[in-house]
Amino acid sequence: ISIHAEKIQLLSKSLQILPEKFHGLTDTDTRYRQRYVDLIMNREVKETFIKRSKILSSIRKYLDGEGFLEVETPMLVANAGGAAARPFETHFNALDEDFNAADFLWSFYLKRLIVGGMERVYEIGRVFRNEGLDTRHNPEFTLMELYQAYTDYNGMMDLTENLYRHVAQDVLGTTKIVYNGVEMDLGKPFERITMIDAVKKYAGVDWNEVETLEQARALAKEHNVEFEERHKKGDILSLFF
Repeated sequence: ISIHAEKIQLLSKSLQILPEKFHGLTDTDTRYRQRYVDLIMNREVKETFIKRSKILSSIRKYLDGEGFLEVETPMLVANAGGAAARPFETHFNALDEDFNAADFLWSFYLKRLIVGGMERVYEIGRVFRNEGLDTRHNPEFTLMELYQAYTDYNGMMDLTENLYRHVAQDVLGTTKIVYNGVEMDLGKPFERITMIDAVKKYAGVDWNEVETLEQARALAKEHNVEFEERHKKGDILSLFF
């Protein structure tokens, strides 16, 4: 039965009043747990949500224009494969088997599409890692992975650089952005530098001269780079980077 109301009169006030406007909504826990209130009270949050949606749309537009095809690969898999990430586990009733929720986009399947002749593919999807949670890390998040045949890392650098430039211009109308008070122009050529050269340039350590693990550990202590006992020479280079 449907009721077609011609008139409605509220008999009680709403007890869930909005935060007062002078101080606004500032409590971090409330902002993340009640995003709808955060959206109402903080205009910049709404603008960020809208911008995020436009960024995803712009990424798709750019990749489609470069001849990529968006595909979907399985999210429930028999074996977890996301390096050290701990997976979410579930049970597949029809097969009576335990499966894992994908902890990264399944490159195995994407690579198989390349082998099958689909030379440029990408996927934007949800992935799940059964690990920590804070305001900057969510166990379920969106990831993009793409593959193209007949290229190398230089081609991937070209693609990545042009993608950032296109998205900034498309969404913001400019390639200049400000992050943490620093202005960057994505329209300028990106510096392309190896990990070893970057560490030499910004940390003053020439890794070509580091021959032993003991030397690497000593340099890490000297430069206040925290490492663990299990870390090898290459791991410490990565931490420096």
